[in-house]
Amino acid sequence: MRILITSVTKKKEAKKLSKKLVKKGLAACVSRFSAKSIYFWQEEICDEKERILLIKTDAKFKKVAKFIKKHHSYETPEILALKPKEVFKKYENWIKKSTKKGKK
Repeated sequence: MRILITSVTKKKEAKKLSKKLVKKGLAACVSRFSAKSIYFWQEEICDEKERILLIKTDAKFKKVAKFIKKHHSYETPEILALKPKEVFKKYENWIKKSTKKGKK
């Protein structure tokens, strides 16, 4: 199991990407949060509203990352993977089951 993190600018894009990930079986759950991000991009400091997506999955990182890149509006999307040391076993089983039965 792992948690992938990505961010998008628009609320609509966050919802659309989240639904696609779950529908394709690449995520069991995607949590969306509003955030204010300050970052350095193309020689400028940017101060923007973003939507952070926490993608709970058991799918392969490369497969999920490829899907995010294909459906993401950013030129260089944030795609980070965290692997929890410990997970409540029933939750982990649900993640595994949910990511295996995604619809095409």
